[in-house]
Amino acid sequence: MNEISDITNEIFGQSRAIHPPVDETIKIYLDKRLGYYVESTNENKGTSSEKRRAKWETCSEQIREYLEPLIDLTDLRFSYPTNGIHESIDWMCNRLHQYQVFEGEYRYPTFMKRPVHVAKTVSDLKPEISLYMSNPFSATGNFDRRYDEVGSKNICPIYLDLAFGGTTGPYKLNLYSNVQQVFWSCSKPYGLGLLRAGVRFSRREEALQRELMGVGYFNHAIIDVFEEVVAQSHVFAKKEMYGDQQKLICDHLNLTPSDSFLLGLSQDSSWDRFKRENGMNRICLTPAYDIIK
Repeated sequence: MNEISDITNEIFGQSRAIHPPVDETIKIYLDKRLGYYVESTNENKGTSSEKRRAKWETCSEQIREYLEPLIDLTDLRFSYPTNGIHESIDWMCNRLHQYQVFEGEYRYPTFMKRPVHVAKTVSDLKPEISLYMSNPFSATGNFDRRYDEVGSKNICPIYLDLAFGGTTGPYKLNLYSNVQQVFWSCSKPYGLGLLRAGVRFSRREEALQRELMGVGYFNHAIIDVFEEVVAQSHVFAKKEMYGDQQKLICDHLNLTPSDSFLLGLSQDSSWDRFKRENGMNRICLTPAYDIIK
């Protein structure tokens, strides 16, 4: 193992993106042939769409059970497979006439549709306009109490991005009645972003999705990804695995550990190349994990 002294500011490069460590155990298990999923979709030839629907229904229930220690999704009865979280965001931007965010939020939605308002505090939000919010929050990886204030006071509808779900220690999020949808993927916790395995939980059924799911028109290969994740891990496992290393690295570099094992935080100017819109420097710790593993 390399020495902690080998970890310096310079090894973190310039990119502000988060690039999680790849879970090599799950990678090894994902060696199934894609040809398994190639079959006729001609119902006249006896191919059962019910079989394809059942595969996803079983998988989505497994995902719910995996996420339950973090958030109980019982009230969001409908679930749809997605091409990572990006497809869920695309859907939101196409469906909503307007939405708002907190300062420092994940930037991708702004490429699809510019938010009508960027709030600094809960009191700054515009009532009734839907709020896209990540929790843990994108700029810090920390659980954000503003979510509870917006939810408990029913200030506006919430579209909750759980991208950091699976990267933290034990915590229980409430599912408030104004949460319309929840987005999750296993990209950040397990380094499986290129497989684009995502899910969107919804309070209401969607006619178009009902038709697509009825004939099984989605990427069935992501079922393998989700099934291996829930079989090999649990929602708080990665923080348990990396927590001590995270503290060691952050102490060495004078960073504040995030709730997410992926991040260290700082407001020191030497880290300004990683500054988020809310002023926080968000440093992805993967280069350091690669050195001391």
